[in-house]
Amino acid sequence: MEKEGEQKSIQFTRIQSPSSINTFKQCARRYYYSYIRKLSTLPSIHLIRGKAVHSVLEDFFKLNIDNFTEDSYEFELKVVLNELFKKHWSKSYNGLQSLGLSAGELHHFYTESVNMINNFHQTFCVQLKKYAEKEGFHKAFQHLAPETEKHYSSKDHGVRGFIDAIHKIEDEIILMDYKTSKKPEISEGYKLQLAIYALLYEEKHGVLPDKVGINFLKFNEQTLAVDMDLVNFAKKEVAFIHENTQSTEMVDYPKTITPLCKWRTGQCDFYNTCINE
Repeated sequence: MEKEGEQKSIQFTRIQSPSSINTFKQCARRYYYSYIRKLSTLPSIHLIRGKAVHSVLEDFFKLNIDNFTEDSYEFELKVVLNELFKKHWSKSYNGLQSLGLSAGELHHFYTESVNMINNFHQTFCVQLKKYAEKEGFHKAFQHLAPETEKHYSSKDHGVRGFIDAIHKIEDEIILMDYKTSKKPEISEGYKLQLAIYALLYEEKHGVLPDKVGINFLKFNEQTLAVDMDLVNFAKKEVAFIHENTQSTEMVDYPKTITPLCKWRTGQCDFYNTCINE
């Protein structure tokens, strides 16, 4: 018998993530194929490139900067960033070759990615200079370096996620995600992802982050102020997904027909399965 005041244990069919939730909201059938049937997905240039870029930025903030100089740290950081990208792009060689892209197409994505890395470098160095003038380069770099790729999981809400960067600057806590998107817009899907990050952080640390945001590497950073309305938005959306993904029957996951099913240069990973069922 449950004692008075004792919290009831909540059982979840599966632990959700921002990705799984946004997949369900985009197309319930796609969610079914991916998270219930667990059909394999195809590699894509965007996933491979995104992983490479994220790895670069994670490694960048773990650099040993003892031998960097006050006079030329901007140049040295740029060289290191570009070398890191070459390394991670090379590590992706087999995956890139499996895509069947032409040499020209691969060169386009490589060049575009390098431009993103250099844009990040330029933006970061603007912030770095501000603090380096007061406390020197080495302390400034340590001051601005975030915690990276931190995993959070909520037992109360059955949701988890990896936060790309957690900044603590001038008494502000800012959670950031890196995106290689074509447009610098915080869409509803991105907003939900950031709201879930705020929920996860608040549950673990007992304090709300001040801001959540996205570094659109091709463009700039955009942030949202965090309040309980944003956290409650995340709780509501997560609960909705749990309520609607209890079944394992395909009939309970209807198709949503949109241009994302099939387009000029590609199609949904499950397109062929979907049209035959």
